[in-house]
Amino acid sequence: MSFVKLGKLFMRSALKPIAWICLLLTLMSAYGFAAHQHSDSLDEAKCTVCVIAHSASPAAACQLPGTFLILVQLVVPAEPLPAKQHLIPFELTVRPPPAV
Repeated sequence: MSFVKLGKLFMRSALKPIAWICLLLTLMSAYGFAAHQHSDSLDEAKCTVCVIAHSASPAAACQLPGTFLILVQLVVPAEPLPAKQHLIPFELTVRPPPAV
């Protein structure tokens, strides 16, 4: 077996467990951020998670202009077509049965 085939085989077998470990770490981190507590306000003032969570988000630097609706094109439904006009024959797909 060549090194390339061994590398591909290892990657296929290792990818799923690595993905599960990454997912588990992400969920544990989210739970840790959401459920952490502090015993006093001094610890809370030093906690970077709490400082970021309680900081004010910056105000928007610009205001968007007022928007209004402009009708560009009026779409009128067409008349229904007869069934024969819907069928488009394609002669390359129709062939006679093979000769015996």
